Amino acid sequence: MNTEITYPGIAQDLLQNRRAVIDIGSNSVRLVMYGGPQRTPLSFFNEKDLCGLGTLDEDGALRREAMDNALYVLERFNRLLKEYGDLPVSTFATAAIREATNGHDFIQEICDLGLSPIILSGEEEAKYAALGVIGGTPEAVSRQDSGHYNLCGDMGGGSLELTRFSDDMDKPLLDRVSLSLGPLRLISMFGDSPAQAEHHVTDILNSLDWLSSGTAATLYAVGGAWRAIAKIHMAKMDYALPILHQYEIGQSDILGLCALIERQGPLSLEKMPGVQKKRLNTLPHAAMVMRKVLEKTQAGKLVVSSGGVREGILFNSLSAETRRQDPLLTMAREYARRYAPDPAFGEAVFELTHELFTEETEQERRIRQAACIMCDLAALHHPDMRARHASDIILHSPLTGIDHQARVALAATLYFRYRGKASAWPNHIPESLLSRTPRLKNLAVRLGMALRFAADFSSGSTQIINSCRFQIQGHDLICRAPSGLSALEGYTPGKRLNALAVQLQKDINDPDSQEIIAHGKFNFFG
Repeated sequence: MNTEITYPGIAQDLLQNRRAVIDIGSNSVRLVMYGGPQRTPLSFFNEKDLCGLGTLDEDGALRREAMDNALYVLERFNRLLKEYGDLPVSTFATAAIREATNGHDFIQEICDLGLSPIILSGEEEAKYAALGVIGGTPEAVSRQDSGHYNLCGDMGGGSLELTRFSDDMDKPLLDRVSLSLGPLRLISMFGDSPAQAEHHVTDILNSLDWLSSGTAATLYAVGGAWRAIAKIHMAKMDYALPILHQYEIGQSDILGLCALIERQGPLSLEKMPGVQKKRLNTLPHAAMVMRKVLEKTQAGKLVVSSGGVREGILFNSLSAETRRQDPLLTMAREYARRYAPDPAFGEAVFELTHELFTEETEQERRIRQAACIMCDLAALHHPDMRARHASDIILHSPLTGIDHQARVALAATLYFRYRGKASAWPNHIPESLLSRTPRLKNLAVRLGMALRFAADFSSGSTQIINSCRFQIQGHDLICRAPSGLSALEGYTPGKRLNALAVQLQKDINDPDSQEIIAHGKFNFFG
């Protein structure tokens, strides 16, 4: 008897939009399956194996052992994909197979498994890596000061792709190039002579005139080896938020770390936290190339991107309208749709709170909008744990279009939405990351208390919130509502409104003042 397997609720919805990418790289072979919104795909399966295809024989051919390892992994991937039916699959190969003398023969062996891989050209690889960055970090395409630009660097095992971003989202990419400067390629060319490898890298980078035409504001780092370097820095700094995406490192710090890694042997590197054993031999070369790129471009900082070629291929398939969607707000609406009793409630609260944030920046407005949309994120959790659950989801979920400071502020906002004690900052939310952005800290407290009031007064009713407005008169915060809602005034909503009024006046006057006399009042009209 055939039994059809069904997936209830969220699981079924996730599978309806599923798609997959198989990435046959110079160092690793990876399968990622995605679901969720087209603009912000969510990975629900991610597996890789380091097969080392980029270490070629003396005649420039792929080694039989590496090919057999890759075929073994790909056979497993193909079998897994069959379990998910007819989902769209993009399979691609990069530098190692592109440049190997027997690359096309190996592609035929992969086709015999039932897959249909394409070999990306170097320019295509650079293009998709940069689009992957844009998908998760739209601000990479932004207007810079004269003579400055943003740069994407994708370090693979066999090649390095560099792409210069424009300031036009409709035409986001300018110069791009693929260079045979991957660590596996450098090791095969120069063996145990790092000085010769560095001289070769210098010559290649010096030949790129456009790389010297100005100064890079930011180098967006893509690829496992460069992410591994950032992970070492994160561990050395005992960083409070273990999220690599949008992790920033200043110029002097990253140059110093690269120089340190270059001098280490495998035994020393193995003692560093977060270093995979299969990267021990390649990491010094990857660090050297990173240092040379940073020195050549004088990039002010390095920012890690979780998006790369795989995500770029998905992003490239989107319509122009979908590409222009805000990834943070798209994900916020997806979470609200999945977890909030009424997803429209948060949008109504966003409109209600406009009067409280008349001087906000664009970044603050996006945080406020995302927080409002997700204000009922933990509605289905135990009441005693809602504050912790909501903030943990924000701290650790794969949100994009948001830097670490904004992520912390958003997490704190939802914590205060459920807990509401402005004087007690939660220990699990890294307050230290907001030390340079006190406005974001104040925003988190003020907005969290506004969300708490709105939820308690209306019991989550969109219709009620749509009929209310805030007004600020002197030290008083007025909530205007139709007279038919006067019975909702109550003790708890009044207490919440008073607490919000006091916090607003502290923010306006002196954040440390304890002597603010402010009141929250209801004005029922009609």
